[in-house]
Amino acid sequence: MLSKTLTSAFTKAWGNRTTPALAGALLLFVHLALPSLAHAAKPVYDFNQTEAYLAPASAMDGWQATLTRYQLQRADLLACTAERGCRGRLKSFHRLMQRARDLSVEEKIQLTNYYINRNDYDDDRRQRRYDAAGRKDGFQRSQWMTLMDFLTRGGDCEDYASSKYFMLRELGLAADDMRVVVTYSRELRGYHAVLAVRLADDSVWLLDSDNRIRKSSHYGYRYIFALNEHSIWDHRKDYVGPG
Repeated sequence: MLSKTLTSAFTKAWGNRTTPALAGALLLFVHLALPSLAHAAKPVYDFNQTEAYLAPASAMDGWQATLTRYQLQRADLLACTAERGCRGRLKSFHRLMQRARDLSVEEKIQLTNYYINRNDYDDDRRQRRYDAAGRKDGFQRSQWMTLMDFLTRGGDCEDYASSKYFMLRELGLAADDMRVVVTYSRELRGYHAVLAVRLADDSVWLLDSDNRIRKSSHYGYRYIFALNEHSIWDHRKDYVGPG
């Protein structure tokens, strides 16, 4: 539940309303590891596993393109914060940001999780592809979303996670203390993304798209890989077999 401070801020804001090789390696592992993922779960996500480092963020083309687009969009996002041409959800975002900057880190995290989760879910994992003649030509995975993309169009679970990442960056949290983590969820029996945030006491909160924040136990998730604006981490060696 949100505190009264957070609830008040939210109410005032809203009113009453990769590279091919890297991507291939990750996908191959996911399919090969699927049988064991359903039987395994790792407890608390660990930011201190230096051996899990895989590559700089630029190694994943789609993610790097999103980071670049985010930087290009920040001017418009900040202009909206100054109430110039601010419409729709961007207007509520402006009001919320004004009030959120004076909150504690914990309150910023809780408010961001609740605010982003209020946006529409849109399963954009596959988009139909067409050839030059307009004929259907299979499906392709859509790109990661920036915060502005998400506020205007909604998104799926990894877009919720990346949007929380970008919003908390705007609220002053350090990139090194946050990671978008792609997992296998035992509860959902499928792949799922959450945002991991490390606090000053070295505890880690996992922000989910169902408004839950897992603060002390992260059972039920198997970590596949994680990323932020600097790096990519590979958690495959953490997997264990059934039983």
